[in-house]
Amino acid sequence: MTMIRQDNAIAKEYKVCMTMVLALIFPDYQIDFLPLSIRLLKDKESFFIDENNFEEFKIILQNMFCLQTGKNSSTYNPGGPQAAALVKKFQ
Repeated sequence: MTMIRQDNAIAKEYKVCMTMVLALIFPDYQIDFLPLSIRLLKDKESFFIDENNFEEFKIILQNMFCLQTGKNSSTYNPGGPQAAALVKKFQ
């Protein structure tokens, strides 16, 4: 959330990227960046992503998109003998 409060080229690029991702996840919502939160607006009803729920939102996104974190994040799950051979080659 700190990045969206900065006013430089990198922060602006992050804001554009965040808007694009949020628009994919919430296509029917208007997305507004406020000083301490992100507001999702639909049919005059607002929902907020802020410091109170950001960690939970992050976990939901990690689970939705199968984004693993930590040391074991590069594990592969081959789906057949050819895939297993490729995994073995890249390890």
